[in-house]
Parts: sequence; structure tokens; C-alpha cells
Amino acid sequence: MRQLETLTPALAALDRLCPAGTGPVGVAVSGGSDSLALLHLSHDWAQARGRDLIAFTFDHRLRDASAGEAVRVGEICRSLGIRHETLQWDAPVSRQSAARRARHAALACALKAQGGAILLTGHTADDQAETFLMRARQGSTWYGLAGMQALSPSPVWPEGEGVRIARPLLTARRSDLRHMLKSRGADWVEDPTNDNPVYERVRMRQLLAGSRVLHARISRCLDDLGALRAIEDVRLGRWLRDHVCVSGPARITADMTMLGSESSARGMGILIQAVTGRETPPRRENLQSLADRVRAPRAFSGATLGGAMVSRQGAIVHLVPEAGLDGPDPLLIRRLGDLRGLLVGQA
Repeated sequence: MRQLETLTPALAALDRLCPAGTGPVGVAVSGGSDSLALLHLSHDWAQARGRDLIAFTFDHRLRDASAGEAVRVGEICRSLGIRHETLQWDAPVSRQSAARRARHAALACALKAQGGAILLTGHTADDQAETFLMRARQGSTWYGLAGMQALSPSPVWPEGEGVRIARPLLTARRSDLRHMLKSRGADWVEDPTNDNPVYERVRMRQLLAGSRVLHARISRCLDDLGALRAIEDVRLGRWLRDHVCVSGPARITADMTMLGSESSARGMGILIQAVTGRETPPRRENLQSLADRVRAPRAFSGATLGGAMVSRQGAIVHLVPEAGLDGPDPLLIRRLGDLRGLLVGQA
């Protein structure tokens, strides 16, 4: 096995993101260079730490070559002595949001069936820079520009309950990972959609490829914004812990007086997602408008946003599902505790 000293950054990230006692560690492997590099590095880490590793490949069934690519990943895993499972999308549709949800749901269910809670994905520094440019174009706040976090909850519910997405390669460049794979004699799959400029991410990738200076500047911004976001996340987590409670199977009560305007909008988004069970918050401008109204000293007659009814009694805000909706399953309320634990744990 390669000398562990050369893998120190990846080992340190995996140690930090994969605590003991969480069962086998899952790794999502498509066969592309990023995920294949993650497979090799996590395999080295697992052997050094005595951890159980299991690889998952999700076949979207949207390209003729995808089934063969999944078979190839299985062969690579067998050669490394890693358990591997191929998951398939039963009802594929050509919509990126639907494919993303199906993938995360299948991966989360398969991982939990094996007793695991941590799923590794191969997002890199290049992905971070591309995301920065995409969000900047969309008018994101500094919080969104901070990019993907090293550890986050699964984005699907209820399938993803209790599953954490860990990204140990966020500081690694794709070119370095490919050099590592070549040095090991490992070949990867090139997805043709990665070169199709119809996708915004591909256009951002091409822009970055033409300017090393731009990539370096974005990396510095990401470092600074990431540090600020970590502070903000801890503040939100402590607020969720100390000033928010579940007062019934379909009611959340919160004191928002200690949050500033911008933080209140983020907090409101978390609460609306929790009480409605929706996987994404309402639009930022709508959340900001509602949060400012709730915090204002004048009378607040109530409002509905994102499927939640919001009211206020004194300084206390109450959220329930919108009239006409069935009350959410108790699992959905547990989302609040799940996110609270993740954010507070960053302190």
C-alpha cells in the first residue's frame, strides 16, 4: 500500500468526518475520476484504520453505457477487496432534479440497510469553484457563496434521515486526483455530459479552465466565506437548541428575537422545512420578507409560506402545516433535531 504520509490531507479529512461507531462507511462511485480517486483514497484509509467500507453505484439508466460503467466499478471494487452494490432507478426521467433526488434516496436507503450513516462523495475544489460562480450569477448571499460543506445532512427526506454526506476531497484539485490515478494504473470513465455546454456547470468549468488566476481568487474567497459560515452555523445550531421546540406532532414554536435579519430568514427556512417535510426551503427573498415582518414591532396578522402557516404571539413564533394538508409524519419533525445536532456539533 502507498505510503500513508502522501495521503495525509485525505486521511485527516476522513478521520474527522467519519467518527467511529457509525457502522460501515459508504462511498458513492460513478466511475468518473473524482469518485474513483475517492474510492482508492478511502480504501487506503479504511485499511489503515480498520474500518469497513462499502461502495455504491447508482445507475440512472439514462445512457446506454451506464450499465456497463456500473459493472466496471464493481470489477474495480472486487480487485481492491471492497464490497460493491449497484442501485438502479426504476422510473428514469431526463430531469436533473429528479435524478439527483432518486440517487440520494437510493444511496441513503442502501447505506442504512447496511447499518451505515456516513456516505462519502467525491466533490472537489473544482466543484466548489464552479458552484461559487453558478451561485454568484444567481444572486446568492455570502452564505450560499461559501459553497458545499464538508459534512451535511442527506438532502432527501424521509429516506435520508440520519444519513450524513461527507466530502473529504473539497480541497483537492481534479488534476491532482487524476495524476494519482494514473500513477496507480487506474482508468476512469468520461461522462459525455461533462463536456456539454448546455449545462451551466460545464460552462463554468470551461471558464475556470482558461484562468488559473480566477480559480485561485475564488479559492481564497471560499476559505474566508467558509470560516464565516461555520460561525453562522454554530449560532443557528445553538438557537435551534435553546430557543426552538416541537410543541406537538405538527407544531414548532420559536423565539427569533436574538437573531438578526439575515439569520432570521435562514432560521425561518429551517423551521418551514421541518414542519412541512419539504426538502428545500422557499425562495430567499420570500423568507427574508417574512422574517422581517415577524421581527417587526408592529402587529403581525400571520402568513403562509412554503406550505406552513406562521403566526406570532408576543415574541414567540408558531409554525404549523398549511390548512388542508395532512399533519406531517413524526419523522419529519425529527429533522429539526437532526439539523440541530449537526450545526451544534460544529462548535
